[in-house]
Amino acid sequence: QEPEQGLGDAGPGLQERLQMLRLHLPDPPVDSEEENEEEAAEGAAAQSSRSSIPMDAEHVELVKRTMASVKLPSLGIPAWASQISEEQWKDVVQRTLQARQS
Repeated sequence: QEPEQGLGDAGPGLQERLQMLRLHLPDPPVDSEEENEEEAAEGAAAQSSRSSIPMDAEHVELVKRTMASVKLPSLGIPAWASQISEEQWKDVVQRTLQARQS
């Protein structure tokens, strides 16, 4: 299968285009270990709180009906997403993640 013409590989040209479109993955914030521990404790408390919301069967059905009626716009796909292949995007994400781990 031939790659789409005009896109090239997921090299510097694509990376620069993604940055210009502000679609690149930004550098992660630098956190101290103490902040990470505090955030983990807060996250666990929030998760516990969310999982214990009392809902009767009627409320559960209301939520299900509401969510079933949610429709995402078919034109919601951004232009940049149709300009690169899924494999190219995965490659960009993978290289960015690997660079962060180095």
